[in-house]
Amino acid sequence: MTLPQPVPDAALQRLRRSYALLMLALGLPVAAAMLYVLALQFEIVALGTQRQIAMSTERRVTRLDAVLAPLRDNLLRLRNATQVPSLAPSVPVDRASLAANAADTAYTMDALPPVLRDSAPQVLLAGPQRKDPRWRGAAVEQAALFAQQARLVTAGRGGFRRTYYVDALGSQLWVYPWVRSDELLAELGATDVVGAMQRLAARHAAAGEDGRVFRDAVTWQVRSDGAIRVTTALMLNDSPGTVTGELPAGALDAARIEAGIGRFWVLDTAGRVVWEYQARDEPANSSLDGALPGLSPDDLLRALDAPVAQRSGALLLSARASTVAPWRAVYASDGAHVRRLVLRDVAPYAAGGAALLVLFLGIATLLWRRHALPSLRLVDYLHRKAFDLNAAEPSLPQIWAPWVRLTRETFGAAREAQAREQQALALKSAIVDHALAAIISTDATGRIVEFNPAAEAMFGRRREEVLGRPVVDVAVPPRHRAGHEAAIARMREGGDADALGRRVEMTAMRADGAEFPVEVVLWRTDLEGESHFTASLTDLSERRAAAEQIERQREALRQSEKLGAMGSLLAGVAHELNNPLAIVMGRASLLEEKCEGEPALQADARRIREAAERCGRIVRTFLNMARQKPAQRHNVQLNDLARAAVDMLAYTFRSHGIELQLALAPELPEVSADADQIGQVVLNLLVNAQQALAAAPELAQRVVRVSSGVEARRDNREPRVWLRVADSGPGVPPALHETIFEPFFTTKAEGMGTGLGLAVSRSLVREHGGQLGLEISSVGAVFRMSLPISGRAEGVTEPGALGSADGSGPARVLVVDDEPEIAELMRAMLESAGFEVATAESGALALELLGEARFDAIVSDLRMPEMDGAALWREVKARHPALARRMLFVTGDTLSPGAEKFLAESGCASLDKPFARADLIDRLATVLMN
Repeated sequence: MTLPQPVPDAALQRLRRSYALLMLALGLPVAAAMLYVLALQFEIVALGTQRQIAMSTERRVTRLDAVLAPLRDNLLRLRNATQVPSLAPSVPVDRASLAANAADTAYTMDALPPVLRDSAPQVLLAGPQRKDPRWRGAAVEQAALFAQQARLVTAGRGGFRRTYYVDALGSQLWVYPWVRSDELLAELGATDVVGAMQRLAARHAAAGEDGRVFRDAVTWQVRSDGAIRVTTALMLNDSPGTVTGELPAGALDAARIEAGIGRFWVLDTAGRVVWEYQARDEPANSSLDGALPGLSPDDLLRALDAPVAQRSGALLLSARASTVAPWRAVYASDGAHVRRLVLRDVAPYAAGGAALLVLFLGIATLLWRRHALPSLRLVDYLHRKAFDLNAAEPSLPQIWAPWVRLTRETFGAAREAQAREQQALALKSAIVDHALAAIISTDATGRIVEFNPAAEAMFGRRREEVLGRPVVDVAVPPRHRAGHEAAIARMREGGDADALGRRVEMTAMRADGAEFPVEVVLWRTDLEGESHFTASLTDLSERRAAAEQIERQREALRQSEKLGAMGSLLAGVAHELNNPLAIVMGRASLLEEKCEGEPALQADARRIREAAERCGRIVRTFLNMARQKPAQRHNVQLNDLARAAVDMLAYTFRSHGIELQLALAPELPEVSADADQIGQVVLNLLVNAQQALAAAPELAQRVVRVSSGVEARRDNREPRVWLRVADSGPGVPPALHETIFEPFFTTKAEGMGTGLGLAVSRSLVREHGGQLGLEISSVGAVFRMSLPISGRAEGVTEPGALGSADGSGPARVLVVDDEPEIAELMRAMLESAGFEVATAESGALALELLGEARFDAIVSDLRMPEMDGAALWREVKARHPALARRMLFVTGDTLSPGAEKFLAESGCASLDKPFARADLIDRLATVLMN
């Protein structure tokens, strides 16, 4: 091993440069923070300036409203005094000065003496009423009153340059102060008095759609010469009109807007400038030079609603609406000028930040010289010390001597502790890491401190992933976590000591959430006053699965032996019963012949003979079941079979106090069935009902009701007949509705049944294409049997009914199965139904046949070596897409995840093994119709 050399000076220079870069890197965040603070301060000051601009705008609007409000109020007072003459004192009237004009189209006060012109109004009257002296006199009196009030409101603050009244019809016009009619016509741009009055009446019309005057309406207009006109509605003598006051162009100068840093405009509703003010300290070359800049409606609306001034291009814009006039005040400042003002306010903060940065760099340099460089030399010494305990000490300032000594002693102790730890780790690795059992160790709080490789494999988690995590979150199912934590807490406190060291079976949880059984041995270890718990876990999944498999095999063997014994017993009993049944049948026949002439006795003998014959048929049915002989079907009447079974059990029902009720539908259609088998089903259902009622003597009423009928046709199904057997007994618990149909399952007392009756009955009914089930009922048990009239399962196609896709002959079917016997069986079934069939023992051979011949459908096994059914389907889909939709898969494991996923993906039909010929033909017919 080569010993490390002392750090050369060149390396120190590189470290110095690295340190400088590091300090620079540390200084960058400081500089960035200062820049951020400066930017934030800039934004704060800028926002404050914008808020001040908005507040300045509000102050200007307040001053503007202070000027406009007296004008509005004076005009309203003038209107009220004119409209209600009783509110004002009477005034002298000069009626003699009212005379007709030269054209005799109107009356004017042009002849008013000069001495009265300062206090009297100009009165213009037109229209047909001007000829009425009384109307003219009343108009002059009202005009005089109007002039008196107008003189009051035009004096002092809020005065008008001119006021006048005009009615809506243009028949009256009063003007104060007095002005000659020709001067007024010239000012209005009219050639005659009537036209001028009508023009004023149209201009100041204030009537609404319903003809009523809006009493509180005040309108503000700006003339082209800058004069401002204020108008309000007036109802005088039930006639609408308007009162108007005109202000001079400089009337708004009374607002005395103070200087600012921008320009101030007052705009009317059309956006025209009513009044403009320019700040005295506006900078040169400002973006506000010239007229009002073009403002979009959106900018103006945003400025009206914003609490601070808004940016609009190069401007800072603030706007507020007047509360008196329908005007908006707009205050705009040059953005660059405002920015310079803000920068001037932020400059002291920038100077402080620069000083802080210089201070930081000075401190960084001092740290390098007094601490960083000695630290680097000490690190170099530690590096050399790691390889050589006798390494020379570095040259350091005297203040570092204690640290060098402490480092040397600490390093020596650490070397010794490291050696001991390595030995302990090696021993632990040999014991724990190579253990076959999963080992998990936790601290006192239940957090994992050790997780060996066997535990990683068992739980599907990596050691680095689980260290430090609670063990309940890693290995314990959620439903057991509370109990586990409580048990650990008790053991931590000294309780449940007997649980330590014992083998306990528990349920654990893998990373995917799957639960599995484990055998756990737990022990406790105390290290430096802290308790640790270690568990050794063994996976019991395979052991339990093997035990369950063995138990299932044993149960299957027992069931097989029981079925075999039952078959042998049936055959033996049937043979033993044949002889006594033959005697009973013969004697009954003789008795029937001897009782001729005695109808009642002869009928009894006939019933005995028919019952014996029925017993004989039942025995033959048992023999057929034991020998697997096919049933013989012919048209039978279900009602007759029900009556025969009822007659056979009538005495038994009476002897047990059971009432038997029949509700059989008349003219029930015949069904194609084996009478002995269906009669056996009906008899078994009646016997079950009788035994259920006999086992419940506490019932007050014991009734068995047998009913029949025909099901309504729906969805093009074949008509079916049904038979229902209902009793008033205790019924069947809902949990056993399907279990009672399983072989060897019985709810009867010991010795009362074998558990085969319902299972055999359901099997017989299904062979006839029917259904047998238990209906839900609030009282007793209700069994219902339904049979198709044809006696076949629905959907079965008769042989030869399906043809080839091109209509050239029978349908061609390719059967693919690696078991030759099964392939030949399906071939025989399909050929007997009229299909043309070819077989293939593998998927590869099937693809070759598909390339050489045309087929209408494929019947394939799902599980085959080399190329299974799924792979065959994908190849067929790629080569023959249309045929891929007409594939039927035969399998025995459709419930496996792989089979379910593939069948769902492909959308193909499937048929479970074992299957009947009718099932195969029915399913294939459905596939061929796709």
